[in-house]
Amino acid sequence: MSENRFKENREHRFTISKPSLDDPVLVVCPKCKSKSSVVPHGEDQVRCACFTCGYTVSKSTNQRSFYWHSENPTDGYFGFELWLQTGCVGHSLWAFNLKHLEFLESYVGATLRERKPHEEWGWSNSSLASRLPKWLKSAKNRAQILVAISELKSKI
Repeated sequence: MSENRFKENREHRFTISKPSLDDPVLVVCPKCKSKSSVVPHGEDQVRCACFTCGYTVSKSTNQRSFYWHSENPTDGYFGFELWLQTGCVGHSLWAFNLKHLEFLESYVGATLRERKPHEEWGWSNSSLASRLPKWLKSAKNRAQILVAISELKSKI
């Protein structure tokens, strides 16, 4: 039997939520409830655009607010509901984008998870892996969570 191993790459909880042109943050359009994308727009702006109804709004990147411990998490710029979320083992499973989903899939699917201290600061609690909730880390939920992740991937 081969081990499925997860090695922490020091992915930070703030970088995973930052949109890019290649991997936008996916949100629910506040106007028509379709899938919308949040992408960088210039050096210090982000833009949310809905390809279904044409709704567009821009905002400065200087201020972000996160509600990660909420049952209804939102993006950090506009406060729009995340597109990638579903109920799972009595909790809300959610992701900002494909990169976030792939991180969760890799972590949850691993039977061996490894963390290393930072060379300069030692052990820290700011990595994405260290901030995951216990229910998501629990091996007893692995199969159900992986099914839910697969369902979320099909929404992209």
